[in-house]
Amino acid sequence: MESKLGKLNIDGTEYSTEIPDGALEAFEGAPDPSEVRAFIPGGIVDILVSEGDTVEPGSILLLLEAMKMHNEICSNIKGIVSKIHVSKDDTVKKDQLLVEISGF
Repeated sequence: MESKLGKLNIDGTEYSTEIPDGALEAFEGAPDPSEVRAFIPGGIVDILVSEGDTVEPGSILLLLEAMKMHNEICSNIKGIVSKIHVSKDDTVKKDQLLVEISGF
């Protein structure tokens, strides 16, 4: 099996690593963590953040009602809410972009 030599920077420390051929293919098509998308179709009940707010992993961004249940849509990353793509009472489709987070 062939591999490529790569560099990895974690918190300012640089590491050398070998990346086996095909290893990065698993990440192709992976969701972008800065894009928060609807996991199910439903309606936006409430938006709990504003553009410019700082969020942490687990911060509740909005409430999505689906099948008569309120679902908390949370951030997976630390960052700043850069764009809210929906409004209260909007109906959204599965995988629709709801919120963008930047600065992580």
